[in-house]
Amino acid sequence: MSVKIKSRKTIKNAIVQQIECYNGEGKIVRDEEYEEGIVVSVEIYRYENQYSLKERFNSEGILRRRDETWYNENNEIEKEDFGFATYYYQYGADKRLLSMKKFDSENNIENSIEYSYVEDYEYRKFFNSSGILISLSVTRYNDAKKPFRTIYFEIPHHDFIGAEESEGYMEFFEMMKIFGFDIDGNMVDTKISMYFLVEEIVFEYDQFGNTISEEMYHYDGESLEDKLAFRGGVYNYYNENNLLIKYHSLEIKTDWDDELCCLYEYVLDEKGLIIEKSTDSGFNKIIEKFNYNSKGKLISYVENRNNGEEVKEILYDDFGNKISEITELNFDGEYEKDIKEYEIEYY
Repeated sequence: MSVKIKSRKTIKNAIVQQIECYNGEGKIVRDEEYEEGIVVSVEIYRYENQYSLKERFNSEGILRRRDETWYNENNEIEKEDFGFATYYYQYGADKRLLSMKKFDSENNIENSIEYSYVEDYEYRKFFNSSGILISLSVTRYNDAKKPFRTIYFEIPHHDFIGAEESEGYMEFFEMMKIFGFDIDGNMVDTKISMYFLVEEIVFEYDQFGNTISEEMYHYDGESLEDKLAFRGGVYNYYNENNLLIKYHSLEIKTDWDDELCCLYEYVLDEKGLIIEKSTDSGFNKIIEKFNYNSKGKLISYVENRNNGEEVKEILYDDFGNKISEITELNFDGEYEKDIKEYEIEYY
């Protein structure tokens, strides 16, 4: 039986925290936030054809914020008005975003972003209020539409001596030539240099589509070798069950390196659900145990680590919605118990 929630009240340790109300389509229409059982804010939502409104009131019922959104026939956002700023969006025939323009409360343009797509490349150009290109990102995507290389450029905030194009960096100089034009395509006097290059990020994926490496490189203008220098990376290793078994991050800094390595081990039941997970980061080891009901929903959880334990029990109603969550914490000899209940009314 399919039912929809009409309202949900969240109660923690016998004190109301939140009350949410929904319409027959499952969209939220009212959200009340409480502190110590006293309402501190109320958000009201309204939906019309290709339009939505959210108003936020304080505890005294005074309007503090009004957000409006307009949609086109493809349900894409065309305009957003947040009171202090208004955003306009344009899309191409393929429904990809082409531009975003931001205006202040007096309808003066603050900045704009233009997007263009050439084969498997996406170009993102950020312009200031005068129409001068401030930053550029170029992302290339693989056949699975995942980014495997992103390059960031920014106009430097300091003076520099212009660099001549060199054989090793011709690709970057070709990309940076776009800084010689404003938003209307007029030429501007901008001297380009490798100092524009902020970062290059290279991604790699496994057969499941998981990101297994993300490496960052910066242009090293101080080096005599004049090169892109490795600045850090994140590496993930997965097993045949598509579970993360090792996480390794590395950041190379000026005077020290920041490095973290975590190892993960799992125990699975006959359905392939994780019933136990261990995490070892060298200085801390965590053991987590999970228990599920016949529908595969988590009903209890135990976490043990160096300095304590967390135990959680969860109850659901006949429709599969959470109605109770009891958490017991015992860390460094300090005990705490939280009881969270959900009172649900259905249509």
